[in-house]
Amino acid sequence: MTIPKPFFNVMKEFNIDQTLNLVSCDARELEQSSRYGGLFGIAFVTEGEGVLSCDDDSWHYDEQAIFLLSPGHHFHFKSFYRTNLLTIFFDPFRIAGAADQFNGFAGMFRAVRDLFSVPDFLRQKELRSETDRLAVTHLVRLIESELSQLQENSRELVANSTALLVNLVKRNFSDGQSAETALPYNPETERVLADVKKMVHRNEHLTIQEIAVAMNMSQYNLNKLVIKGTGETLKAIISRYRSEAGKTKELDLQE
Repeated sequence: MTIPKPFFNVMKEFNIDQTLNLVSCDARELEQSSRYGGLFGIAFVTEGEGVLSCDDDSWHYDEQAIFLLSPGHHFHFKSFYRTNLLTIFFDPFRIAGAADQFNGFAGMFRAVRDLFSVPDFLRQKELRSETDRLAVTHLVRLIESELSQLQENSRELVANSTALLVNLVKRNFSDGQSAETALPYNPETERVLADVKKMVHRNEHLTIQEIAVAMNMSQYNLNKLVIKGTGETLKAIISRYRSEAGKTKELDLQE
C-alpha cells in the first residue's frame, strides 16, 4: 500500500478521501492561507501563548487551548512567541450530509454538526473532564507524529484518532444551550432564514427551486449560504419550518 505524501514544507497537510483535512503549522501560516477559509475547523494549540482576535472579540490562549472556527470570519493570532496549531477542517456540505449512510464518517460529521449548531462562530473552549483533556493531548500528539512520518497504517490511525478527538470535544463542549437562548446567526443568514420561513409558512408546499427563484438565487448558492451560516442543509431547515407551520395550523383549528 502506498501512502499519499502530504504537502510538506513548514505547513504539514494530510487529506483523507477528500473528506478530512488535517493541517499542522504555525498559526501565522494558517491565518495567511486562503485554502481553508470556506471550511469549519477545530483548532488545537499545541505550542505557544498569545491572543486570538476575530471581529470585535478576543481570547487569550496558551498550550492545549481549543477553538472552533467557522467559515467567513477572519481571525488573527498575536503570539507572545511561536504558536503551533493542529487544525481539523470539515467541508460544510459533508457536515450537512452526515446522515448519508454511504458516508463512512457520518458519525463524526454528526458530532461536528452538533458542535457548530449554536451560531457562536469562534470561541475558546475548555474541556471539563481532566481524563478527556489528557486523552485529547495524547491524540493530538499522535496525529502530529503521523503527519510528520507517514506509514502504511497512518491513514487509518489518523482517521480513527480524529473521530475520537471530535467526540471527546463534543462531549465536553455540550452545554445544553437551547435554540431560544442561542446567539443569532450573522445578519445575512438571519435575513435569508427569515425570508424562507415566511414563504414556507405562507405556502408549505413550496419547493426549494421555487424558493430560490423567489429570492433571485440559484439553488446551489442558496443552499451553500445556508449550510455555511447554520451547518444545516436548506432541505432540513425547510422541513423544520413546514413542521412548525403544521403545528400552528393544528392549534388554530383547536381554538
